[in-house]
Amino acid sequence: MGEQGKPPDEGTGAQVAAAYRKAGPYLDASWQLVGATGAWTFLGFWLDRFFGTRPWLLVGGAMLGMSLGFYLFFRALLALGKKEKR
Repeated sequence: MGEQGKPPDEGTGAQVAAAYRKAGPYLDASWQLVGATGAWTFLGFWLDRFFGTRPWLLVGGAMLGMSLGFYLFFRALLALGKKEKR
């Protein structure tokens, strides 16, 4: 037991939860970037195997995924900036 009969780590869970709430929108924006890139790259890879056009659909899917991912990433960050100014 810590001071005044309290467990030594009381409040740590609340601090961690508050940190995750603050970081949540930024984590969401980064997952949009990763998810779009990964999904379109995988789709390009699968279509390449299906049509036998290696590596062109993989490259195209990766480029499209990165473009879409960065668009979604920056759109989310700009929306966060607008919310913080209010």
